[in-house]
Amino acid sequence: MKKLLAVILCCMMLLSVTACSEKSAQKSETSSADTAENTTVVITDEMKEKMDKGLDKIDFEGIICITHNGEIVYESITGEDEKGNALTLESPMFVGSVSKQFCATAIMMLKEQGKLSVDDKLEKYFPEFENGKDITLKNLLTMRSGICEFNFADEVNDDSSKQEILDSMKKYVFSQELEFEPDSKNEYRNTNYILLSDVVEQVSGMSYNDFVRENIFTPLGMSDSGFASEVTDSPFYSQHLTLDTLHGGYVEAVVARGAGDIVTTAPDMEKWMTGLSCGKLISKEGYAEMTTNYSNDSAYAYGYALQGAYSSGWSHTGRIGTYTAYDYMNPQEGYNLFAVTNNDNMQLASLPFMMLGDLIEG
Repeated sequence: MKKLLAVILCCMMLLSVTACSEKSAQKSETSSADTAENTTVVITDEMKEKMDKGLDKIDFEGIICITHNGEIVYESITGEDEKGNALTLESPMFVGSVSKQFCATAIMMLKEQGKLSVDDKLEKYFPEFENGKDITLKNLLTMRSGICEFNFADEVNDDSSKQEILDSMKKYVFSQELEFEPDSKNEYRNTNYILLSDVVEQVSGMSYNDFVRENIFTPLGMSDSGFASEVTDSPFYSQHLTLDTLHGGYVEAVVARGAGDIVTTAPDMEKWMTGLSCGKLISKEGYAEMTTNYSNDSAYAYGYALQGAYSSGWSHTGRIGTYTAYDYMNPQEGYNLFAVTNNDNMQLASLPFMMLGDLIEG
């Protein structure tokens, strides 16, 4: 598998290195990085054959799409969706924790509107949480809060209302001792982003889903993106997906919110990665804040729902039910990568990381 991943990104790096497209740069003066001259990228038949053979060796089923300056330079689409339809580039897929990037961006948008500070203490939003006086929104964003993972009371089930499920989660979390002193180390907990989505609702006066749809999906033209809790109600999603693949079905779909709730497509993910990294949603300074490493004590760089990857790129992995997803953005070099599989093959969970980690010197 290492060879496969090295092949894909080595092939990428044989291509000319550039930045966000001129079109994106012209639209925003707050481009996230200094840009290089636009060049034409061509993947040869030999390069493509090596990539395809590498994927075949590990029986990859799913979608991989690599773009350069917004143009697709490599794609692989194999397998079927839950309903037995052949996957296409436009097939909707659960992306799990990749959703956290959207929640972090929502917080940054509210910050840039002057409606909150990442230094706000949690007691401002959750006065019932005794330890909230010691924890900031930034601690949640950077996975350095010390808050435990969520759990539920026995009475929570598919007949529970959305509010009952969320209240049960918060009641449990707020009753537990902190796992460590806030900001003393990095420990990945979904609870951090579930609480952040609650903060988005409190500050904006909108439901979390409505805020993301109105302020992120719509401006970027992500018309095929939505939320796990909508799958059973959407004609588009229901042709392809069920909630059966989620560990807790309805319960997990409701609670995931900012931690892992988004359903989207490869073309919409391209719009997302470019929109975030090239200044269409937040300022250059905001993106720099999101892509700062706040965990020098950890084995990997972690910003706000973005993990450091090769060659100054930033990424995140998501897993929910049988789905594993990964996105990678590098505005300096003009590359975005999105990969997702729905076949519950745990081996594939590390595929994108190895793809990047085995790459190139520098």
